[in-house]
Amino acid sequence: MKKINVIKKYREYKELFNLRKFKRNNLFTIYFRKNNYNITRVGLSVSKKNGNAVTRNKIKRQVRNILDKKLTYKENYDLVIVISYKYNINEYSKNEDSLIKLLNTLFSLGANNE
Repeated sequence: MKKINVIKKYREYKELFNLRKFKRNNLFTIYFRKNNYNITRVGLSVSKKNGNAVTRNKIKRQVRNILDKKLTYKENYDLVIVISYKYNINEYSKNEDSLIKLLNTLFSLGANNE
């Protein structure tokens, strides 16, 4: 994931949360909206309930890896992915399947409802 594809500002996270447009499953919640940048920008949010800083950073690395495999970053969306405390770093393939299913429903169903 390149730096240009990352949401960093607190204000942008807050705007996405306040829109309340999201898709959810047992491990992930994805807040989304259209943007005007012609690229997909992604922000990750991991709670302290997931573990210490080392564990949370490993979770973020795993999710970024999954996103780099799946997303083309060509759609014009802002996404904030909130990772549940149920996420288990030792079950990578299960986590990957869960996130990919959620992204597929988002880009096939949810994105058309704008």
